Amino acid sequence: MRILVVDDSKMMRMMHARSLRQAGYQAELLEAGDGAEALQVLEGAGPVDLIICDWNMPGMDGLEFVRAVRARGQAAGGRRVPILMITSQGTQEQVTRAKEAGVDTLLVKPVTPEALAVSLEMLLNS
Repeated sequence: MRILVVDDSKMMRMMHARSLRQAGYQAELLEAGDGAEALQVLEGAGPVDLIICDWNMPGMDGLEFVRAVRARGQAAGGRRVPILMITSQGTQEQVTRAKEAGVDTLLVKPVTPEALAVSLEMLLNS
């Protein structure tokens, strides 16, 4: 399994990686500090099985990145890549905007390893 983690905070990327391990996911983790870098990673590394991204990032933010991924039709094994957004943005309007951009699941920070595991289970087995 290959997972791309996109967040401008190195600390948050490390926390997501630790949460994934605690949730029992042994994956090749790819990292990017913003949406533009993440698109470059996808172009160079090829398809991933899951994308976890932040909303608020400098340069290309999470929503712009998700729209770009969906417009490019990034797929793994012929299926649409699930995108999990982890953010402090949790109002109904923001959830709607995220869904319209192509986010599959939105989790509001702080996120526990257990909450991440439940969301990943639903995303990867649907």
